[in-house]
Amino acid sequence: MISVERGDNGTVISFQEFETKTGGRLDALDITEEVVEVTRASGIRQGNALIFSPHTTCSVLIATGGNQTVELLERMMRALAPDEDYYQHDDFSVRTENMTEEEPPNAPSHLFHVFAGKASECIPIVEGSLSLGDGQRVLFIELDSSRARRYCIQVVGEQ
Repeated sequence: MISVERGDNGTVISFQEFETKTGGRLDALDITEEVVEVTRASGIRQGNALIFSPHTTCSVLIATGGNQTVELLERMMRALAPDEDYYQHDDFSVRTENMTEEEPPNAPSHLFHVFAGKASECIPIVEGSLSLGDGQRVLFIELDSSRARRYCIQVVGEQ
């Protein structure tokens, strides 16, 4: 459901939250059409679309879609935070907070998010359209294991 607020100065704020289930590490969901639809439904002609992930092991990225992007991310992730290294975060004899036994070790996912991930992207809206370049897509990328996730799209501007 899209919520729309109108400010006294003519600014419109439109917001929608989406739920999904990811397929596992480096599942890259193309959410471009959802961003286009929220933008179109808002009626905003000039402004910005913000896409945000409230998860510390998911990223929002503007990139070309396809396997090459995912393969590059996988190489980068393995170089930055190899799965076989020791991480105190994954050692439940040391870690004392935010622990769930059903959760697989995920320190590399958190580290990759810190150094290479992005929690959000902001795209200009010009004449009612997203200002994406040729071939650019908005991707919601899982850095951890398959699970229920959500992402938010907020569009702000003038109609």
